[in-house]
Amino acid sequence: MSSNEVKEGGRSGAPAALVAGHDAAVEIDRIPASQRFALDQLLQLYVHDFSDFLRPEQLADVGEDGRFAPFPRVEAYLAAPDRSAWFIRVNGKIAGFALIDAHAHSGQAVDYNVGEFFVLRRYRRGGVGARALAALLAAHRGVWEIAIGARNAPAQSFWPRAVATAGYGEGMQTLAGDGVEWTGPILRFRVA
Repeated sequence: MSSNEVKEGGRSGAPAALVAGHDAAVEIDRIPASQRFALDQLLQLYVHDFSDFLRPEQLADVGEDGRFAPFPRVEAYLAAPDRSAWFIRVNGKIAGFALIDAHAHSGQAVDYNVGEFFVLRRYRRGGVGARALAALLAAHRGVWEIAIGARNAPAQSFWPRAVATAGYGEGMQTLAGDGVEWTGPILRFRVA
């Protein structure tokens, strides 16, 4: 099989890429507003996992309903023309999500930025995230940034490797955040 699947608003019938070492197909689907609940559920898991990389004063408590506060800007990712939300699927099952926007952490012009990216623990370390990124990049040509949290060591290892695996490592710049807008490295590269 030759490429990752990409489809707006539903799963595609195009060939899917195999996950390295596995026979699982990885695809990305544009998330329709009708699946907002599923995205909200995944965002709860994301916030929980991401708390491992926050300073103590940044940690959030859950409410009396046992949930973290609603994730900000979700509606914009589902409706605004300069943002998009994507499910990551493995063999047709939801395995994570990606939120794409045009926010430039470096202060330089950018076409796309990975706002948030999440793969369920079950699907990590098997190539799913890298395959999903490759599909996202193939669907969005232009200048990209990926800002990586200063305390997120796994992401600092994953992102440069995933960009290189997708074929865009040559010419990739690693910029330092300014400590105000962003603390941590910022990857910047072009998808032609």
